[in-house]
Amino acid sequence: MTSIRSVSVLATAAFALIATSSASAAVIEFSYSGIASGRWFSGTYAPQSFFDKAFTITLRGSTESVTAFPNGMGYKTNTSDGIVTIADYGSFAVTSETAAWVNNTFGASGFGIRDSGDILSLRDNSFNTWNMQSSLGPITSTGAANEAFSTTGGLLRFNSTTAVTFSATVVPAPGAVALVGLAGLAGSRRRRA
Repeated sequence: MTSIRSVSVLATAAFALIATSSASAAVIEFSYSGIASGRWFSGTYAPQSFFDKAFTITLRGSTESVTAFPNGMGYKTNTSDGIVTIADYGSFAVTSETAAWVNNTFGASGFGIRDSGDILSLRDNSFNTWNMQSSLGPITSTGAANEAFSTTGGLLRFNSTTAVTFSATVVPAPGAVALVGLAGLAGSRRRRA
């Protein structure tokens, strides 16, 4: 009986830790894909332009570092580990310092150079209430391309895009995932006892 009680206490503690750790330390992965035309300004492919090439861009941020815009219109978080893949060119690491954002007032979201212009953005009513603390998408909408950004392949700019598919996926921190497993083990032991 004592072991059942200790397992129950352990499971309760694990669930409490999951609630606090997943809310404050989760990774959020952003993905943008579609068809784009653009130009390489430097690097191996400069000064080539490309037309109607499939692309995917992925970035990672942290829900813990999401901050509200000073004007209260939305949220942003710094991103890292960016990868851009373009058909017929390959995959390259994004070396510019980037940030993802959502503007609730205008129903828009995207990512860009930190404290500068947008690289890629799109609009959808789903962005009106999103606070970057939960998964969202996939959403397909017209995309807008603006700012050039640095990659390991050179300086790149998308000039235009067709419909862009966006998704944001919140991935619990590894500690939270381990605690879920521990809580499940505790629950199964209780059922067997």
